[in-house]
Amino acid sequence: MRILLALAALLASGCAGDETDVGKGPVCTGALYDDCGSEHDCMSNDCRTYPGYNVCTQQCSAAVPCPDMDGVAVPCDGGICHPAAHRACRVLP
Repeated sequence: MRILLALAALLASGCAGDETDVGKGPVCTGALYDDCGSEHDCMSNDCRTYPGYNVCTQQCSAAVPCPDMDGVAVPCDGGICHPAAHRACRVLP
């Protein structure tokens, strides 16, 4: 009986931790430069994979430059905005 109670307590605390864990940061909104898992996570419908991170991005050109990311210039690389990192946030399933 003690084992069942311990297991129930463990499962309950594990679920609560997932819902309240603030260490993972804010929830992604799909904004430009947010973390993403697929194109469906991005308002631009463009999620790119780079070494170490995935990022919501958009097309760019000399006439349409990339918006800054938190005050830092983002280069246009091959017609796609390529930030040095993504904005850390939680991608919801």
